[in-house]
Amino acid sequence: MRILPLRNRKLPRHDWTPFVEESRQKFCPFCPENLEKATPRFPEDMIPGGRLNYGQAVVVPNLAPYEIYAGVTVMGPEHYLSMTALTPGIIVDSFRAALDFLKLVEAYDSERARYGSVNWNYMPYSGGSIIHPHLQVLCGPQPCRYDAELIDHGRVYLEKNGRNFWADLLEYEQEKGERYLGQVGNIHWLATFAPRALCDVTAILPHKTTIADVQNQDLQDLAEGLLKVIRYYDNINIASFNAALYTARQEDRGFWITVRIVGRYTIYPLVGSDFSHLQVLHDEPWTLHLPEELAQELKTYFK
Repeated sequence: MRILPLRNRKLPRHDWTPFVEESRQKFCPFCPENLEKATPRFPEDMIPGGRLNYGQAVVVPNLAPYEIYAGVTVMGPEHYLSMTALTPGIIVDSFRAALDFLKLVEAYDSERARYGSVNWNYMPYSGGSIIHPHLQVLCGPQPCRYDAELIDHGRVYLEKNGRNFWADLLEYEQEKGERYLGQVGNIHWLATFAPRALCDVTAILPHKTTIADVQNQDLQDLAEGLLKVIRYYDNINIASFNAALYTARQEDRGFWITVRIVGRYTIYPLVGSDFSHLQVLHDEPWTLHLPEELAQELKTYFK
């Protein structure tokens, strides 16, 4: 990561209105009038009823799954929510539904549903393909690349030093005071030392490791902290963001649950990005083409 301390960091205010209005003229599978018919259902023996509801949030299967188990949490009935329209209730219900989905999947397939994450691509600059607010929920036998590094390095640090890395990091950052932002409930917030994108912020949930460790109060605290960061993004004209909640297993000693949120913007007159939470917050590149199929299609150009 290169940090470029430009003197003038003020971004132009981005107006999503034309893009949102255009999207309203198109088919949206997540809007209430379409959700029931347009989205599939999970197997009944995995998710009773085929869908999972919590408040106004609904978890449905992802038609383009990025993992063995992939759900989409539709965050509510509204087709578009500005940053200032997001509320603690919307965030709490959506993350609770996502985590409950991960619990059910783990109970259904304990061998392959071992590592889960909850991810948020807000608006197109973050790689979000649908305006309607939604979360991406992933679960598989192994953690993603970056998640695995967090887990592995936490274990090595504990074995080498006899202390938890996240506890030591918190103690250091609080003493220095340069990057420590504050505490919301039991969750601590830091300006991330090695940023991955604009205005990178990390939240640490002390002594929490697994999905089951996250209680409703934790989600309330998380929502309030996220909204503080999101309000800041809105104030400095960052129009989009990625966020991820990383979890591990009980046996992954040395790991504490963290949440990462980074701002996204483009200085070019484009709407959209092919970089989403997978690349930005999990170090997982993706493509649409199998190399073997690509070779078959491309060979004709070399004849």
